[in-house]
This record gives sequence, C-alpha cells and structure tokens, in this order.
Amino acid sequence: MLQKQRGVRIIYAIAPQSEVKTYEKMNSEELNKEFLALKDTAYRYAVSMLHDSILAEDATQDLYEKLWRRRLFIRTRGFRSLMMTSIRNICLDLLRERERKQMKELPNTLAAETPPEDAYLMQTVKRLIAELPEREREVIHLHDYEGLEYGEVAEIIGSSESAARMACSRARQKIKEELIKVMNYGL
Repeated sequence: MLQKQRGVRIIYAIAPQSEVKTYEKMNSEELNKEFLALKDTAYRYAVSMLHDSILAEDATQDLYEKLWRRRLFIRTRGFRSLMMTSIRNICLDLLRERERKQMKELPNTLAAETPPEDAYLMQTVKRLIAELPEREREVIHLHDYEGLEYGEVAEIIGSSESAARMACSRARQKIKEELIKVMNYGL
C-alpha cells in the first residue's frame, strides 16, 4: 500500500498474521511477582556497584518506580535482563552524580583513601574485587555472586559473551596474583 503525504512517500507493509511475532505484555500482578523474585539480586548488584546499602535501596526503589510507570510496555520475555540493565544504569547515574558533587566540593585536592584492614582473607578478597576495573567487577559480581550465565551477563553489560568471559577471567587472574602476594607477605 502506498500513500503520499506532503511530498513524502510512505510505504506500509502488511504481513500475514502468521508471520507477525507478538510478545506478551506484563500486567500489574506479573510485574509485582517478577520484581519481587528479582529485587534481592538487583539490590545486591547495586550494593556491589555503589558500595553503599542505603543508596542501593534507593536505586532499587527507583527501579521499581520506573518499571511500574512503564509496565504497559514491558514484555514478559527478557524481564531479568531488563531489570538488571536498568539497575546498572541507575547506579551508573548515581555514581556520576556522586563524582560531580565530589569534584565541586574538592576542586583541586584528591580525596585520601583509607585502605581496609587485611585481617581476614574475605576482607582482602572484597577489597581486591572493589579495586578491579568497573567492567571486571561487574562481571565477577553478576557471574560469581548472582549466578548468571555469561550470555545474560553480556546482555546486561552490553558486550559479547566472549568479552564477558574474558573480563571474568582477567578479574580472577588479578585477584589470584594479589592474593598470592598477600599470602607471601609481599615477597
């Protein structure tokens, strides 16, 4: 079917009903059910990114609010990826906002970081994970802590599955090397 509108030709393609793919939209009850099932995972991911449980709670609440406002447009399929990608984006926005505030408060000075105590191995591992580059830290958290498959991790962080595997491998290697140094007292 061809239609002419203000000098622009618009072509409408009509596909047979059998070829049209339809995706089931979520209703309010399904959204609540799915969100409740995944909110703890999203919260833990937010804590791992923000290093602040209160901000992570706020981010999780913001996520629910955004999903609720857009509930009529959300498909049932791929909800977990949507939710984890959304919480990641909310956290990145909060981190950028925090960075901007710090830059305004301390324009020419660097904030001094106090190293965490190395009393326990678990604290050391947590510190090493926190020191990893953002991408590697995210991949380690999503794969090892949340138990997501590499394909899901790749979809959430916006990369290929092989890149997610490589980032996880590099992160583990860095942690291993640093742990060996700590266990050998730096020798």
